[in-house]
Amino acid sequence: MAKKYKLPSDHFLRVDELPSVAATELKNKTADVLDRVTEQGALAIRRHDKPRAVLMSMEQYDALTSGGDPFWLDELKAKYNKMLDDMQSPESKAAAERAFNATPEELGEAAVRGAQRMIESGEIKL
Repeated sequence: MAKKYKLPSDHFLRVDELPSVAATELKNKTADVLDRVTEQGALAIRRHDKPRAVLMSMEQYDALTSGGDPFWLDELKAKYNKMLDDMQSPESKAAAERAFNATPEELGEAAVRGAQRMIESGEIKL
């Protein structure tokens, strides 16, 4: 199963995970909303219950634009490079050749075996 790279709690990856505020509240209580942004790092601005924009603190903005790689990127690069090296091995090249030359029946059987392994390991729940 793929590893999830978790960022610190003050960083948000997805808009639907952000605390939010209605656009009307932003208009009517701008100072209060800015205080919340400073405390929470970022807020999704909703209009008609749909996220329309993100308002972020200067700290968050500086972190995003600092030009440096995020702390987890080195680990991800190392994992990618290892996978790439592994794919270049003679065994991997031979396996890829077998897959490209497999009949439809062989591919179907391999797909079923792979799905069964994923069900048994708990990666897929029926």
